[in-house]
Amino acid sequence: LPIPYSLLLAFMTIRLRLTLWYTALLGATLIFFSVIVYSALATNLQAQVLQDSQREAVSVANAVSLQIERDLRKLPEGESIEFPSLNYFASSVAVQVINRDGLVVKQSDNLANMTVPGYTSALPSIEQGLTYRYRTVLGEQPLLVYSVPLFIGGQVLGAVQIVHPIGAAEDALAQVGRYLIIGTALSLIVAAVVGALLARRELLPLAEITRTAGGISRATDLDLRLNLEDADTEIGELAATFNEMLDRIQKLFKGQERLVADVSHELRTPLTTIRGNMDLLQRMAGSIRSGPPSEELLHEFADIVDEVESETTRMSTLINDLLLLAQADSGVLKLQMEVVELDTVLLDVYRQARRVADHVKGPGALEIHLGSEDQALVLGDRARLHQLLLNLVDNAIKYTPSGGSITLSLENSGGWVRVAVHDTGIGISPEQQRHIFDRFYRTDKARSREQGGSGLGLSIVAWLAQAHNGRVTVESTPQQGSTFFVWLPEYVPAAGVGDERLIEG
Repeated sequence: LPIPYSLLLAFMTIRLRLTLWYTALLGATLIFFSVIVYSALATNLQAQVLQDSQREAVSVANAVSLQIERDLRKLPEGESIEFPSLNYFASSVAVQVINRDGLVVKQSDNLANMTVPGYTSALPSIEQGLTYRYRTVLGEQPLLVYSVPLFIGGQVLGAVQIVHPIGAAEDALAQVGRYLIIGTALSLIVAAVVGALLARRELLPLAEITRTAGGISRATDLDLRLNLEDADTEIGELAATFNEMLDRIQKLFKGQERLVADVSHELRTPLTTIRGNMDLLQRMAGSIRSGPPSEELLHEFADIVDEVESETTRMSTLINDLLLLAQADSGVLKLQMEVVELDTVLLDVYRQARRVADHVKGPGALEIHLGSEDQALVLGDRARLHQLLLNLVDNAIKYTPSGGSITLSLENSGGWVRVAVHDTGIGISPEQQRHIFDRFYRTDKARSREQGGSGLGLSIVAWLAQAHNGRVTVESTPQQGSTFFVWLPEYVPAAGVGDERLIEG
């Protein structure tokens, strides 16, 4: 049964496929070239023999015609006919004259009274005044017999036949054919061997890539990299791409490990606190059952409940933030894009910020100001934009000590809408600014954890800004404060197109 081509390919290596394709292409080229050469040589040899035979036959026919012009009815006896000197022809060429009845009237000496096979087959064409040629064999010698009519006074009295040996030409042609076949076969063998060696040499980097990938999968060592000398070749580019992929995988893998460790650490602290408080509550419950609780016990009970509520809220916030980032990374989270009046969103955030500041720092502990507020339209998700700005404000409240101030402003210029959140807090060093948007990164870990921070707020801000085709930047000086800038592209309505909500407003 024939083997399917796809199944055959499954058992072939790339090196074998390249060798076979290269050899097949070269073989087809050589065969085509050999056929062209052989055909051209055969055509030229045949044309040369025919041309010589025709010239010789015409010369003999003219000489014989001059000798027998006296009698227009029949050819004279053979002894009275004299051929031109045979030195004019090749020594191997023979001549004979036949009459219309097919009888041989005269032969050249080199025929030695031998009968040329099939010479009478030319008579039908001769009767019509046409030339005739055919191939025959005399003994073991191949011959070309070329016949021309013999005209005397406008009548055909017979024919002159040139017997031309063609064995040498056919032998030469056969020898050329053998040389072409042998040369083609040898060329294909050499091409296959050389092609296999070259393919092996050129595919060695792929074997190196395979070994490296296998080493990574077996040893889970993401520090391995490919070091190829030919970096400018296609395989070198593949190796560079492979190394870049490994860098990204290693970065994601380490980020995942860090994420798991950070999440575990973040969840362990509130869970430990809650478990300890629950133990205290159980002991208090035993005291309450034994008798009326004292006022001090009730206050302590209320403090424990507040602490449990605070830790529970912290865990809930952490889980919600992790869920948001996970949905963002997987592409599940879809933004509800619409035209948003960003100045009204900023005003809502300003009002909420004042309440949050009073709750966290105490009434009047922080001054919340609203700076310049241009009218601005952006295309985005209103709820997510509110979350973005509120995260920035929440971050500013955490890191601004009592007596400080926070200023919110909005400017619309050059096709961009810029929202600035400035605080007079502890500031951020240049080194910290490079990592400020990384997940679970805190400038002051202990202080942030005490304040309920998870280190995810600014990561969410960066992602939301990017999802709205914008960006977030920061300018800060330690102990002098920080300013976070959110840049969003301005939405410009098309001519003649309005927004009903804007018209109503």
